[in-house]
Amino acid sequence: MKKVMLASGLMLAAPLASADFLGVYAGAGQWQSDYSGVIGDANNDIDVNELGLNESDNNFFYVAFEHPIPLLPNVRLQHTDLSSSQSATIVDTFTLDGETFTPGEVATDVDLTHIDGTLYYELLDNWVSFDLGLTIRKFDGYVQAESETVGNSQNVVLDEAIPMVYGKARFDLPLTGLSVGGQANVINYDDNSLSDMSVNVAYDFIDSMALDLGIEVGYRQMNLEINEDVTADVELSGPYASLNLHF
Repeated sequence: MKKVMLASGLMLAAPLASADFLGVYAGAGQWQSDYSGVIGDANNDIDVNELGLNESDNNFFYVAFEHPIPLLPNVRLQHTDLSSSQSATIVDTFTLDGETFTPGEVATDVDLTHIDGTLYYELLDNWVSFDLGLTIRKFDGYVQAESETVGNSQNVVLDEAIPMVYGKARFDLPLTGLSVGGQANVINYDDNSLSDMSVNVAYDFIDSMALDLGIEVGYRQMNLEINEDVTADVELSGPYASLNLHF
């Protein structure tokens, strides 16, 4: 009997020990972003709204692993599908990577899909939490324009890995299941910059020792400024919602 009780106790304790050692956070949602800004070559760019790029619904998901081992950073991975395909009649001439597009019907594809890999430390972890770390953002996309009037086209590949400073803060409202927070990834170098920031309100409708499950709504804004062969000063901003879990 004692052996049975001991075995049962070990079986019950094992998941708790595992949970104390490794915490898994995951979520998925959709971001409804509006486009604004300009794109093209220096001194001959065009407003993205004139190209028909106004808004898009973008799916994203993430997973993070946290542990209590000193000096070893936690890990977070996030994928954001960020693309839009539009066609519009332009009235201004613009140039994209040396290719000039004259007034007429132009089809435009913009793909800013990216994966974030983040290493971070929890500097605070109670009703106020604060994380700080480094993100590598890998773009795997392109900007493509094709004149349906003249027939010329141009494709600019976006295949860059960009380091960014990462920060995240969260404030829990005791006994309510509610929290407010924000997250940021930023970098500024030479005449180029990239920032991706969000603020949110979250509610956990399941809060137990084994599983936390909740929803999050917020506002996200991404700004991309490039001043090289191709010039771009583009902002994507809008509300998002996600379903999050922690076990």
